[in-house]
Amino acid sequence: MPIEWPGSSSYKLGVNTDDIILSSQPDSIEDHIRCLARLTGAPPTFIDQVRSLFISKGIALDSSADPFVKALDEAFRREEHIRASSHNAQNQMAKIRDNFRRVGKAYVEQLSQLRRLQGSVQEYSQQVRKKLSKRRRAESTRVTIKGDHRSFVTRPVRENPPMVPGPKEPQ
Repeated sequence: MPIEWPGSSSYKLGVNTDDIILSSQPDSIEDHIRCLARLTGAPPTFIDQVRSLFISKGIALDSSADPFVKALDEAFRREEHIRASSHNAQNQMAKIRDNFRRVGKAYVEQLSQLRRLQGSVQEYSQQVRKKLSKRRRAESTRVTIKGDHRSFVTRPVRENPPMVPGPKEPQ
């Protein structure tokens, strides 16, 4: 689809045409290249490549652009699209780098928190081990009393139970 020139209702490149003043549609290939370069903002290297292509094929730049209008329009439109896509990709890559930087920073923070927690858990574990070892030592050093030790806990057993009033025969 050929590019519509400024002032036409179907102009679709999205370029601000207020800055571009054309007296008429370009006649030569050089004029058409220059006009398209202004419309699309093509870089000088691309413009030189397009000119070199015509020169290498033996086509004079001052000859009529009519047979090449569609091809030139397509080439400049594609170059503009590639440039916009490349710019978008660069922006996305910058965002990705920024996201990776933030993820890395969050990772470092979480790692330091985990290490602090690990230190606290190890410290607590050592304290528990010390208490357990003290208990074990205390249990192993208890004094055992030989013989009848019920007197420490219960009343001594008597041979004759205490007398309770009531009938003497079993009931």
